[in-house]
Amino acid sequence: MDERLKEIESLFSEGRAREALDLLQRFLEEAPENVRAWNDLGAILQALGQSEAAEEAFRRAVALAPDRRDSRSNLALALAAHEKWGEAREQIQKLLAENQNDDRLWIWLAKIEQSTGNPAAAADYLDRALTLRPDQPELRKARDKLAAEAASPETPAAVRKPTLLMCCQKSLEHFAFELCDELEKYAVVRRVVGDNFGSFHGHLNTASTIWLDWGTEMAVAATKQPRLLHGKKVILRLHSFEILNRLAGQINYEAVSDVVFVSHYLRRIFERLMPGRLTGRRVHVIHNGIKLERFPFIPGKGRRKIAVVGKLDAKKDPMLTVQAFAFLLRRHPELELHVAGGPDDNRYYLSLPDFLAKNNLGEKSNFYGHVKDIPGWLADKDFILCTSPFESQGVGLLEAMHRGLRPLIYNFPGAESLYPAACLWNDLDGLEALLLGGPAPEDCRDFVAEKYSMERQALNFLKVVTGREPVVEEPPVPPIAGPA
Repeated sequence: MDERLKEIESLFSEGRAREALDLLQRFLEEAPENVRAWNDLGAILQALGQSEAAEEAFRRAVALAPDRRDSRSNLALALAAHEKWGEAREQIQKLLAENQNDDRLWIWLAKIEQSTGNPAAAADYLDRALTLRPDQPELRKARDKLAAEAASPETPAAVRKPTLLMCCQKSLEHFAFELCDELEKYAVVRRVVGDNFGSFHGHLNTASTIWLDWGTEMAVAATKQPRLLHGKKVILRLHSFEILNRLAGQINYEAVSDVVFVSHYLRRIFERLMPGRLTGRRVHVIHNGIKLERFPFIPGKGRRKIAVVGKLDAKKDPMLTVQAFAFLLRRHPELELHVAGGPDDNRYYLSLPDFLAKNNLGEKSNFYGHVKDIPGWLADKDFILCTSPFESQGVGLLEAMHRGLRPLIYNFPGAESLYPAACLWNDLDGLEALLLGGPAPEDCRDFVAEKYSMERQALNFLKVVTGREPVVEEPPVPPIAGPA
């Protein structure tokens, strides 16, 4: 197959794009998962002026191999050509998360910001490119021109965006990136992801406003170099595991100006486990947000399919999941269990099939392993079940609720400050009552949209970046319509 692709690429390089396209389309009929072929198809269609089809080809290549940089670069350029600035910016930021030292990426970001009327951000990105490769006099002139435009009194203050450096340890960046995507409507956000402190040191040295996401070893190392952070605004966002295992207690809070918790309960746990650490810091409570548009509401769902989303590890208590399902199924034989996520521990590989067999649940239980398209998978499900002994928030539950699933959430510690009481159960009898009654899906959707949208959380985070007053999401919500 490689030889056939080389032949097709040779035809294209010789200017015989039509012949190359015919051969490539036949090739893809035989090998529809070949990433290189989809990337080549995008390039050929682009050359033939079929830009929308080219964009879709590049999207397919990225979906098949998210780590392949050439496909993502091509997709970013195709999106920019269609003036899809937000999506183009997102693709380039993902490339930068893996490699901050490619000056071309910073130049592309500058062009996007200039095109969207943000000269201050464009100048900042060109400055970054010049730091990496100073010998670009034309680029320097462009940077100076943009900087002068941004400083001009004729430039509206609204486009003079604040600049923020987001630092996150590798493999933990998902929540931060989703928030960054929304924040970039209002601020210039540089993202750095790495697996050791050396990946962050140079960036910390040049930034004036710094966001450290998660209280991991990276945050510990950064805050123990006070000279590096002296005089800077340093925002530390804490989630859950770093509080529960007390890793966050190793951080030097004297180097931190603002601490953000994702729930009121986690703030209380932190203050109980590590008293006195927050003295003199501005303390905020800002929940994680969800991208509402990814989980559009589907009305008219039934009461048969129970969904569970997440790795089946001790944090989710999968044995309680199947125990609860067995309890419900004895009373309501029409029910089905659908689980997106596989066991993360050999004990569960052994215990779950054993329990299902002993209780004759095999025909009623469906395990899908890791599911990439969660919004699509949720489309025909009716309930979302949570049996976790503890959640910092439960973003997957909120996404399902906005999709139209009825919540069946165990009343874990702190749940009452995150969810209406009518969504929670304390024992199996309470679970059954929630299954039969519970709030209407429309009420759950409205609750999530009002309280947990990504836009709301981004605006709150922006207040932390630009302001001096603490930002605290409101405490527990009153119950909505209770069980029938």
